Amino acid sequence: MLLQAIQEYIKGMLSRVSGMKVLILDSETTGMVSLVQSQSEILEHEVFLVERIETENRETMRHLNAILFLRHTDKNFMLLTRELTQPRYAEYHIFFSNIVPHHRLEQLACRDEFEVVHQVHEYFCDLFMINHNLFSLGLPSTVGLTSDASTWSTYEEAIFNRHVDGLFATVLALKRHPIIRFAVGSELNRKIAHGLQQKIITDNLIEKAESECLVLICDRRDDPVTPLLNQWTYQAMVHELLNLENNRVDMKNTPNVRVEQKEIVLSAHSDQFFETNLLSNFGDLGVAIKEYVESYQEQTKNTANIESIEAMQRFVDEYPEFRKLSGNVSKHVAVVHELSRLVDSGNLLDISQLEQEIACQDSRTSHYQQVMEKINANNVSNMEKLRLVLLYSLRYEHDASVQTLKTELRKYMGEDQVSLINCLLRYAGSHVRSGDLFSNKSFLAAATNKLQKGFKGVQNVYTQHKSNLKTIVNQLLQGTLKESAYPYAQPGRGTSNNKMDIIIFMVGGVTFEEARDMMELVVEKQNQCRIILGGSTIHNSRSFLADVALLARAGAD
Repeated sequence: MLLQAIQEYIKGMLSRVSGMKVLILDSETTGMVSLVQSQSEILEHEVFLVERIETENRETMRHLNAILFLRHTDKNFMLLTRELTQPRYAEYHIFFSNIVPHHRLEQLACRDEFEVVHQVHEYFCDLFMINHNLFSLGLPSTVGLTSDASTWSTYEEAIFNRHVDGLFATVLALKRHPIIRFAVGSELNRKIAHGLQQKIITDNLIEKAESECLVLICDRRDDPVTPLLNQWTYQAMVHELLNLENNRVDMKNTPNVRVEQKEIVLSAHSDQFFETNLLSNFGDLGVAIKEYVESYQEQTKNTANIESIEAMQRFVDEYPEFRKLSGNVSKHVAVVHELSRLVDSGNLLDISQLEQEIACQDSRTSHYQQVMEKINANNVSNMEKLRLVLLYSLRYEHDASVQTLKTELRKYMGEDQVSLINCLLRYAGSHVRSGDLFSNKSFLAAATNKLQKGFKGVQNVYTQHKSNLKTIVNQLLQGTLKESAYPYAQPGRGTSNNKMDIIIFMVGGVTFEEARDMMELVVEKQNQCRIILGGSTIHNSRSFLADVALLARAGAD
């Protein structure tokens, strides 16, 4: 739905200009385009060259026409006006990724002394499409927005405006009129919701939309647990253990990696195997990759035994004709082999089981003993030790045992790392969170939670945790999400239509686990609803903690 709209914008932009052309992008639109269009698809539109507007001393090619796809930033306008004073191409066709202030367009017109600008358009694709129904704004740090707005610098103001602009572009791309709800406990959510509402009224571009959508704005601080957990589904594991940025995996540090696999593209848009298996748990993934290899083995008439992931990797290494036949198969074998190595070397199965227990069950004495054992274990990395204490601290925040665990941690790591515990509690402790993250704020909820954990079987102990977001959206779909907890940005604007398209946006970053949970909800509702999930960024545990760590600069102890 949203992916198709973005792809149509990009294809339309490339097809509006005839003949041989150069495509000029900025640092952000480069990622936006690469996520939805392959290099071969771009070449089909007679794009001879792709350049960055930041690149100086580009060659003059007056025989080419230029398509410029840019975000409307101060830097880009400076570079664009400089470009127009010394044009390198015959014609300039300019496309912005969002609404542009009128004075900026006047500025461009004044700079076009050589009359090389043939058209200027505003397209609405100011976001990064990660999966079919998952997008990001590419903003890795938003922690500065949690301070009082009166103290914001121009940087925080720009980050705030980027959120409003990104959500505005999303509803414009969908051609839907948004009904906006937000988490009442978050002043930041309220500001973004009302900023979006005001922009809709001011620009008056979607009043005639044929249908409505619901925009639900949530706050990462209401669930700091989900970004801290080890992951066990394919896409989420890749992001957690290898880092997945704009669908690209950096494999340079992988032992004995081949040259062509130092950077690997994993895209659900262009890779059928990845699209089919991105939500598969690690066990099922191993079976799927084995079947994938065997299907190509048959084509090469090879009968090599491939009963393990290591055997698969050896097979790919030893038979170059197989690699030639299917680079896609060998790519996934390499990724899964590296994931398996990291899981084994990091003892992650054992660690993850304890993480899940802390996240899902209330058992302070047992959890304390197990965490203390892991802190003093030789086969547990400092990152995993810290992660366990962070999870423990969130659940048992006011218990004296938290201080004891922090003291123990200091034997193995520096104060900068240990101070992350205080930073996290300052960012998303119980005094900040709204809702009931651990289902223990009322006697009835706590009792129900313990009964469920005691008597209800869990199919997979490594994926038993369900995000707080799944609970909220499930209530939304059932019509039981309280308006007192998630009010409307426009009072009295409520709707009883639960079958409309829903855009969920997580301020502070979303995770692949939450994307999985949204997909599960759609399946549970038998595809009667359509959910698009977005966030400031796509977090793994390291990126989440890197953002939280910035609070130390603001005086966290």
